[in-house]
Parts: sequence; structure tokens; C-alpha cells
Amino acid sequence: MVQGRLTVSPGRTTPMLSSGVALQRVLLAMCLVQIAITSYLAIIIFDVTGLSGMMMRRPDKPPNLDKVDQPAVLDFDIGENEAAIVLAEQEVKPHVPGFDVKWDDGPPQKPRSVVVEVWSKAAVGAYLWHHILDGTEALDDATPGATLGELNLPGITLRYRSGPGVVPESVPRDVSKVVLVINGRTQEKVNEARRWLHHLSTLAPAPPTLLVMLGNEECDNEWVQRYVSPRGPLMAVLLTYDDPHIDNIHYHQWPLGVATYRQFPIINEDQISPTSQRKYVCNFQATIYPNSSRVDLHKLLMKYNYGSTHCLIKVRESWVPNETPDSMDEYVRSLLESDLTLCPAGVNTETYRVYEAMSAGSTPLIEDVPSRGHCDNSGWRLLKKLNPPVIWVKSWKQLPKLLARERRYSNQHKALRRLRVSQCCRISIFITRIDIEAYTSRTSSKSTLHGT
Repeated sequence: MVQGRLTVSPGRTTPMLSSGVALQRVLLAMCLVQIAITSYLAIIIFDVTGLSGMMMRRPDKPPNLDKVDQPAVLDFDIGENEAAIVLAEQEVKPHVPGFDVKWDDGPPQKPRSVVVEVWSKAAVGAYLWHHILDGTEALDDATPGATLGELNLPGITLRYRSGPGVVPESVPRDVSKVVLVINGRTQEKVNEARRWLHHLSTLAPAPPTLLVMLGNEECDNEWVQRYVSPRGPLMAVLLTYDDPHIDNIHYHQWPLGVATYRQFPIINEDQISPTSQRKYVCNFQATIYPNSSRVDLHKLLMKYNYGSTHCLIKVRESWVPNETPDSMDEYVRSLLESDLTLCPAGVNTETYRVYEAMSAGSTPLIEDVPSRGHCDNSGWRLLKKLNPPVIWVKSWKQLPKLLARERRYSNQHKALRRLRVSQCCRISIFITRIDIEAYTSRTSSKSTLHGT
């Protein structure tokens, strides 16, 4: 239908198309353009010739319609590797040359860890296991009179054995690594230690062994040298006190720690109140040995009547190996309630009291004098490396001035120092733990401890 005329030249007219027809032609043109573009892209992306060849190829034999469950097989070459993948998806497990696959239908296997046996025959072993490594133990059902604990660390498993039932005849013989904890203070203890070291030498092969030893208080430890590599099974010796053999290669210094043989407990951080004012300026609890500096210290405290004004003083004339639960609770409470703990030297200048005070946030006043016997004259080498916030005294005659200054300190100053003391104690434990883990996880025979 003609609805109007469009004049293009004189004497000639062209009919105008309706809007519906024009729209149809525009859409048709757009479809043609889209088809052309799509075809062009298909030619670029796909190999049209090969694809059409595959589509037009017919199988040589008609498919067997009776075997409906038979998996489809592609009749074109996709290569050996691709074929192996296809067959694997079809739950077939072939062996394709050059394409070895280890098939394992079971659950994923955890990497095996090295088992390190820890045989403890000294109380310092309890300090290692409970205070440093946070381990636990229980009665060993397989060995009467023995306890057993296990601790899983990255790549290693520590298996701890302790108690009177742990003897060379009861421990396993097929071991890869050993940490042996012994007491070398007296000749009787040395004889028992030799028995253990001889037992290690009889194992075939002798396992690499780390020896943790509570040394002689006068540093008479020469007997252990014959058991150190290359002559014996000991790769390294961790030794308490300032022994002159400490070379940070085969001999490393080990902290004395707390008196676990007296059942000194682990003091948690929440037991230490950093801001509250403590009841005592200082405490002094010790056995008084004749002709020792402890006698002079006790006389000084009595002379200035510190016991009735500022300090908790409790002494005894003879040494007692064990504490009752009540006496231990009283001792721990006195540490938690004292700003300072007086730490005179014993047979050796390094004493348990220093580590016990630090664990309770009480600042130790340490008598810094040379030890007896063959020990190094420098004294307290290991603790001084940490530069702890302790107070060193050369003579107890300095005490009156130190206590007078202490009373002038603000609670804020004491709280900050308390935090530093407890943190230093935990840092030393952390470093010691790193040393143990470094040894037990390494495989070479060279010593790589932290330089303790």
C-alpha cells in the first residue's frame, strides 16, 4: 500500500516502504552479519577441515547395541598420556610406558616422623619434659615402675620414659635417636651413668645421642669425655654449671632450672599479678651451711631487723631433700608475694632459687662470685647472655643500700620489672626448647645448637 510519494527528480516518484517491511530487512541484514562473523571466528579457533572429517567418519563395524554398559571408546588417536587419563576416568588402571602412575585407593598417608627416645634418670629430666617441652606422662602399663609420655613436634615424636623401672634392660633397643638425661653429681650417680652410656655403645648401630647431664657442682666432669664423638655415641653434651669444657661444639651449657626433685610446680602467667603491690620487699629461705656466705647474710638480716619490717626470713640448719605439699605451697606463695628474692651461693653459685624466683616474677638478688673447684671463674655465663633484669651483688654488705633504694621505687616501676623478669624466664625456656628441637630434628652428626 502506497501511503505517500517521495520526489527524487522532476517528473518521477518512488513509493515509500512501510515501517514494518523496513524493520524486517534490517533484522535480516543483522542476522547475516552475525552469521558471517561467527563463521569467521569458527575458522580461526577450530580446524574446520579436521573437525568435519571426524564428524563424517564412520566406524568400520556397527556398534553392538546389546552391550549397553560398555564404555564408549574414541576411535581417533589422542596420544598415550591422554589415553591413560581417559582410561583412568573409566576406572581402568593401565601401565603406559613412559607414564608411570602410582595408584593408591587408600586414605592419604601422613609423613612419618622420626621417633626420639628420651630416657630420664635425673630430676633435671622432669624440668626438660614438663617445664620446657610442656609434656605429660602416665604410668607405663608395659613396664612396672616406669612412666611414659609422648609429644608430637613437627617431623619428630618425643617418647619420654622415666622412673625406677627405666633400666637399660627395659628400654627398646631398636632406636634411631636418644636423649639421655643423667645425674653426674656424685660418684654413685656417675657409676649409674656409665652403665647407661655403655649400654648405648652396645647397640648396633649405636644411635646418635644427646646427653643432658646434671653436672658436678665443682665441675669435675672429665669422665664423660671418653663417650663423646668420635670416640663414643654422644653427639653433644648439655651440661649444667660453668664447666670449662663448654665450647658450644660438643659441650653446651644447660640451665639448672627449678628443683623438680622437690616437686616445684609450673607457675602460670595468670598466677602473677603485675600491678598489685606485693606483701614483702624480699624473702630469704635457705639452708644455712657453716662457713658460707649464707651465714653472713642471715646475720645481716637479723642485725637490721628486716624480718619484722620488710622481708620474709625462714632458715634451717640442715638440708632436707624433699618438701611436704604444705611447705612447697608456702614457699611458692612467698615468691609470688615478694618483690625480691635473696639468692646466696651454695656449693656452686648457680642455684635453683634463681630460676624459681624468676618463674614467679620475683627479681633475684644474685651473689656473683666464683664457684668452687674447677668451674670457670666468670660465673653465670648462660644467664648473663640473656641480660636479665636481675640484681648482681659481690658482697651482701651492699644489701642495706639496695633495700633502701627498693623501698623508694614506685609500684609502676616494680610492675614493669616484674613483667620483664617473668618474660626473661619464659624466653630462656623458649630458647632451650628450640635447642632441643633443633637437635632432635636434625640428621647430621654436627652440633647445631643455639650456642648455649
